[in-house]
Amino acid sequence: MVSYTQEVTNMSKVKFIYILILTLTLLYTTFLFSAEYVVRVDNMELGRVKTQLTKNGWVSVSEIQYGEKYVVETRTVYGKSGRFDVYEAVFKTNNEVVAKILGVNKMGRTSITLYAYYDPKSPSVKTFNFNTPDLVILDNNFIIPHFEMLLKTPQPVMNIIIPQALFNPSKTEKATGVAEMKRLSEGKYSLSYEGTVITITTDNFGIVKMEYSNGIVVERVKK
Repeated sequence: MVSYTQEVTNMSKVKFIYILILTLTLLYTTFLFSAEYVVRVDNMELGRVKTQLTKNGWVSVSEIQYGEKYVVETRTVYGKSGRFDVYEAVFKTNNEVVAKILGVNKMGRTSITLYAYYDPKSPSVKTFNFNTPDLVILDNNFIIPHFEMLLKTPQPVMNIIIPQALFNPSKTEKATGVAEMKRLSEGKYSLSYEGTVITITTDNFGIVKMEYSNGIVVERVKK
């Protein structure tokens, strides 16, 4: 016959195990859906990138030092197909908004609206429309979630768009193009577009490292 003391002890053990499992699950979920990356060239750190999956989509914040520090805050919502539905980006220097991008993908049609704040009270607004189906956004500010989704919905050849290139009229034609992806080995991939090659290394939690052919390395910070 089990005594009252033994019952209490057993219940305490069960409760402890439950709390332990819950804690480990929360830690795993936090690790899985949020991460920090360091961006560097050789031993020189250029900045950091923080990503997080929220109820409102993937949020990524890049703080990069190119002569002066600039911050790019993005939010991307993906549909069931793995393609983006909404993409928002805010660019800041000296804590002031200098530009915004709003991308919407609906019914196979993509619209990209650019807001340039030359005059803070009256931004310049331009909208570009694309009928190419299944356009993939490749943000050139190391937005990790975009690359994560590429690996989740891999294709050997894909149509890409680089929204930032639309700000420069001389580069508008190069804002869209074709990218190629290859699986090099287990957990290792190669993505090439417009003369740039990115070697991507992954583990069970996602992207570990991205090595660009121009010498830039983006690597996940160990927790």
